[in-house]
Amino acid sequence: MGSILMKTKGIILVTGCSGLVGTHLCNKLETKGYSVVGVDIKYSPALPESDTFLFQDIDLRDADDVNVLFEQYKFDGVINAFGIKGSPIRAKESPLDFLEPSIKVNTNIIENSHKHNCWLVFMSSVGVYEPAEVFVEDTVWKTLPSPNDWFPSWSKRIPELYLEAFKVQHKYEKFTIVRPANIFGEYDNFGEGATVIGATCRKVYDATDEIEAWGDGTPTRDFIYAGDVADGCIKCLENELHITTNLGSGEEISIKRMIETVSKVSGKEIKINWDTSKPNGDMRRKMSTKIQEQFELLPKLGFEEGIKQTYKYYEKNR
Repeated sequence: MGSILMKTKGIILVTGCSGLVGTHLCNKLETKGYSVVGVDIKYSPALPESDTFLFQDIDLRDADDVNVLFEQYKFDGVINAFGIKGSPIRAKESPLDFLEPSIKVNTNIIENSHKHNCWLVFMSSVGVYEPAEVFVEDTVWKTLPSPNDWFPSWSKRIPELYLEAFKVQHKYEKFTIVRPANIFGEYDNFGEGATVIGATCRKVYDATDEIEAWGDGTPTRDFIYAGDVADGCIKCLENELHITTNLGSGEEISIKRMIETVSKVSGKEIKINWDTSKPNGDMRRKMSTKIQEQFELLPKLGFEEGIKQTYKYYEKNR
């Protein structure tokens, strides 16, 4: 592990630093005057290039390596943006791809955050909820997750439970749990295994006049721009908010509207061929935003503007 890093306002660990939210986190934290240690299995050229950012490619499943990482840098805070992204098909066919790394990585991060008494922002997921009209934070443990999100849900529920166990047994309360809605943005996966907006950007870009889409377009999702998720996480860290909160828009966007919006910002006239033999998935997903409103964590960027930034990024960097 490298050790050269200028200390500024504090040193923050960002896991999943090359990912959709992690890249935003690293750039925003550095702009705010922090030094950042970013950890991931790959390096993103969109990460900061300065003496206040240090990239580490260690395997966070290795408990010894994580122990050394925390001992070396004495972090002032941790934002755990590590996660396994993938389609519902991948989740059903390869469930261990979600469970095994998530349980090992999050166990290591939680144990060391407690040991070193630093604030932890744990990024959970909308997938922890059962199907409902509105997802409300305190309903999770009274329910079981959707069969469509069964394995990914437990990959996030188990670390949430682990944090609660540390609170009960060790009185550790220096953590925030955030549950983002369906995240999209510039640094998404647009290739194999992409989620719905990333895959749609690719399809529309490649299309000349038409694309195929699954289901009938009526399901709704609560989409949130990755930069807004990053802002929410940073605010929770800086204000040491010991809460469990959604990070969503509180707005339901149909899959049909989403695809039409991508088509619009691309400047193309695209016909959508709906394959109704394919599943729709859960019909509704909307986040309660009452806690976000209370702590001023609501997103700032609108859906269409976020789609525009995402599509233009893909168009430039495909």
